[in-house]
Amino acid sequence: MFRWGIQSKPPAFMRGFLFSLMILTAWLSAAPDFAKVVRPVLERRCFSCHGPKEQKGKLRLDTLSTDLVQDARAAEMWQEVRTVINLGEMPPKEEGALKEAERRVLLDWLNPTIAQAAKQAQSKGGRVVVRRLNQREYQNTMRDLLGVDLEYTRDFPPDGISADGMRNNGSALQMNAIQLEYYLAAARKALDKMIITEPAPPVFKHRFEKSTDNKFPQGISGGNELGRKKEFIVRIRKDYPEQGRFRIRMGVQVELPEAKGPVPQLHVRVGYRPDTLVDMATLAQRDLTKAGKHELEFTGRIENFPLPVRGQGKYPGLVVMVANEYDRFGQLKSGSAKGGKQKGNQEGEGYPKLRVDWLEFEGPVFEQWPPAEHRRILFESDKRESDEAGYAREVMASFLPRAWRRPVTDAEVDRFAGFYRKLRPNFPTFEDALREVLVMALVSPDFLYLMEPANDKVRPLNAHELAARLSYFLWSSMPDATLRQLADSGELLQPKVLAAQVDRMVGHPKSQQFVEAFVAQWLDVDAMDRVEIDAAVYKTFGNAAQQERLRAAIRQEPVEFFSEILRRDLSARNFVQSEFVMLNDVLANHYQFPDVQGGAFRRVPVPAQSENPQLRRGGLLTQAAFLMGASTGIDSHPIKRAVYVRERLLDDPPAPPPPNVPDLETADPKIALLPIREQLKHHSKDPACADCHRGIDGWGLAMEEYDAVGLWRDKITRRLPSRKTTTLELDALAQMPDGREVEGMAALKAYLLEARGDQFARALVVKLLTYGLGRSLEFSDEPHVDALTKQFKKDNLRMRALVRTIVASEVFRTK
Repeated sequence: MFRWGIQSKPPAFMRGFLFSLMILTAWLSAAPDFAKVVRPVLERRCFSCHGPKEQKGKLRLDTLSTDLVQDARAAEMWQEVRTVINLGEMPPKEEGALKEAERRVLLDWLNPTIAQAAKQAQSKGGRVVVRRLNQREYQNTMRDLLGVDLEYTRDFPPDGISADGMRNNGSALQMNAIQLEYYLAAARKALDKMIITEPAPPVFKHRFEKSTDNKFPQGISGGNELGRKKEFIVRIRKDYPEQGRFRIRMGVQVELPEAKGPVPQLHVRVGYRPDTLVDMATLAQRDLTKAGKHELEFTGRIENFPLPVRGQGKYPGLVVMVANEYDRFGQLKSGSAKGGKQKGNQEGEGYPKLRVDWLEFEGPVFEQWPPAEHRRILFESDKRESDEAGYAREVMASFLPRAWRRPVTDAEVDRFAGFYRKLRPNFPTFEDALREVLVMALVSPDFLYLMEPANDKVRPLNAHELAARLSYFLWSSMPDATLRQLADSGELLQPKVLAAQVDRMVGHPKSQQFVEAFVAQWLDVDAMDRVEIDAAVYKTFGNAAQQERLRAAIRQEPVEFFSEILRRDLSARNFVQSEFVMLNDVLANHYQFPDVQGGAFRRVPVPAQSENPQLRRGGLLTQAAFLMGASTGIDSHPIKRAVYVRERLLDDPPAPPPPNVPDLETADPKIALLPIREQLKHHSKDPACADCHRGIDGWGLAMEEYDAVGLWRDKITRRLPSRKTTTLELDALAQMPDGREVEGMAALKAYLLEARGDQFARALVVKLLTYGLGRSLEFSDEPHVDALTKQFKKDNLRMRALVRTIVASEVFRTK
């Protein structure tokens, strides 16, 4: 037996034992006895499906450990049990619901047991993984650090995706020798452009008053009046720049219809013509909403555009093309999505006119030489001419804190200064040697990773670590000068200052990077690109140019929708049901919304009552990006749609199907002719399938009013294995996992808000916190998620308020 004096402290291992004993005592006092009170309820109501004879969903409760502190897997399983009990999903309807006394016994044991286990697990878990920058973050960081917007990641391999769909998860962002080679090449290529040793290049400047090319591929001809197949086209055969900024100025005349109607959409592209095709990239797109003469100016980096090889090709030279985008492709008359001839608008009365009077190209453009990006690194100094090594040290002392997003020590600067001294004899010029030193700084872990030094103890982030985490959360990039100054002074750690910075950052244009990244990952917007739409069934997807514009608008819709909710600090309930949609003319035409002109997205109210059922929209579930992504390209896919809702909106992904279970689709013509409800019944004859589909099918069936391209329908058109089509009656009546019945999308949205509102709120907290931390959440994070969800609901589910609450939370501010 161990003994110690009354005045002395027990040994460390005994203090840990006593701590565990205290927790165990708390459990016993707070929770009912498992063996005597809880297990009998489980035996009566649960073991028949989750016991020795059968383990539905691969869950066995009779042998599942009740030591949630030592067995993390068991803790997660008991958490799932609590969830389905709270949602009323278990036992299944045919087994009869739990009696209130039974439900109370189970929850009285589960709630305190899980809470105590999470509290202890939190003392050793929930650590943020040290992670490298993903492609988006690297691109933005290089742009902001160097001050030049080039395509730094053009040839990079794709980022890994975590199990929860995130591309900024440290566990999925691995580093290997090949990845490091890409970083090394990108850094050298970038610094070759930043640090200039050559004299100022000649500037090409020319004014064009008419098209230099009159005939072009795809039936396009040149001219000043821009029509459906007529563009203003100029070719610069040999004097164009290949590096640096360029500027295009132009004079245009706009003529608008007298009545409210379409507006010209200016589209400027730069590239070249290899032969019968063209390789072009967009420089600018703009709606011209005012009649009369206008002078416009656009700038870009020529390196970001397709460039011809000098002296080669049948059609040499750099090409600039100016089009009336509305005119080129037209707004199609909506008509039937299932067939019928559709024609683009022709020129004539009521059509917007656009004329280019002249176009001026100038490049490279610079105010002085060397350009600003060079002088940002190689600044003026007294040591520049007299002491190369001393000047190199000054450069690194200025560059490293910005690149590494933290203060640097004298020893760190000395290490790079010493590296310069070793390299200098091997290079002809000071600039050449210094480039290599700067490259080493850009491939170091301090730049490529969000460094939060490893430590056995959990501790609050310091001011610079917090600035970096905040900036990569809301901007997908490095902290700006304001954040760095607040970190240097320590003021950023003050709650009011931090909250003010969140508001500033959300309102800044850079926050669009956060919106685009989070929406794409949360909602898996890329799924729509993995589906090929059958153009024989959906005629609007037949023309390649038209489909490209429509797909781009569909992809942008959820981004614009999220942005509107965030910037206006609206309730997240709008993600389920909103009284507005975000549209441009292309998408409005697809959805049949009237009077939406121009390529820019804007807020459009959803009419409370309309004879056109296509206008029954609002929220995410009626957006084509989701409906396309969860389709076969020919028809809707109820199972994919159901899994999407449960996984993305409710954070409740169903278990994966058992091995060898066939897909819902079948080549059997007899099955193909069956309504979807009958197909699902046939598919679920296997009891293993039936158990899972009980919690899945209702979600998808309720969305059957919308087809594979997001249009409302009252009949179902299905392509048969013979390639012929058949028409089936629409059936959108669905039974939800808790036994309630809903019919149609409107009823499903109401059910989500009323019956699953708390679950949706919690799921959104989980998704946003996961993104903000750059790691998957663990069992030890449950108390934080609970607290954040509680505050989120108190704030009426306002999105900007949720961002502020997450940033202020202990879990976000702790390493």
